[in-house]
Amino acid sequence: MRSTDSIWHRLIWLGVFCIAMGLLEAICVIYLRRLLPVETHLQALPLGGHEHIEGIREACTIVMLIGVAWLSGINSRLRVASFFFAFGIWDIFYYVGLWWLGHWPDSLLTWDCLFLIPKPWHGPVLAPVLISLYFVFGCCWIHAREMSGNPVRMSVAVVGSQVLACTVWYWSFVKDSDWIAAHKYEGVSYSWVLFVTGIFIGAAGLLSQRKFPLGKSPT
Repeated sequence: MRSTDSIWHRLIWLGVFCIAMGLLEAICVIYLRRLLPVETHLQALPLGGHEHIEGIREACTIVMLIGVAWLSGINSRLRVASFFFAFGIWDIFYYVGLWWLGHWPDSLLTWDCLFLIPKPWHGPVLAPVLISLYFVFGCCWIHAREMSGNPVRMSVAVVGSQVLACTVWYWSFVKDSDWIAAHKYEGVSYSWVLFVTGIFIGAAGLLSQRKFPLGKSPT
């Protein structure tokens, strides 16, 4: 059994990797957006029929995050938590890199095309950043519970609440995709009600599950 220190060291190094990965991806996007013609600085890339390439890039990013998360965790529970931790750190520092090195976005309420799989996701930068913070703090809480001997049980209620929260967030990002494709961001507003609903569902699901007796870890 690995020591508590070893597990936390793994999580720290996972965070370091994802910080570097986020900054590196930001640099790549800055280069691409300066090479390709855009209407305004650092707008979404004009894919021009190359959406499949961006889709492959995004899929590869997720595979990389899954890979390092799998290496970081010592059981399935911590591996899943580590993936969302990695995703959160990577996403936050991707935007830190764009702001630091590319001087974009102008504010956290600036809209961005967030993802393309399976269809374009759109929203103000603040929304994915806050969701990423939820992932990071949730993962750290799960690790802390694991180390205390009271691990979080991945029950149907816990897993279902996280899936439902992610579904609500996904809908908040894609519900206006067709309008944005036709009219860009004119007249569109993000649903913060859906965002808050997702946060409430996810947090309530995590915090409502039972604690396990010290030393008795669930499967």
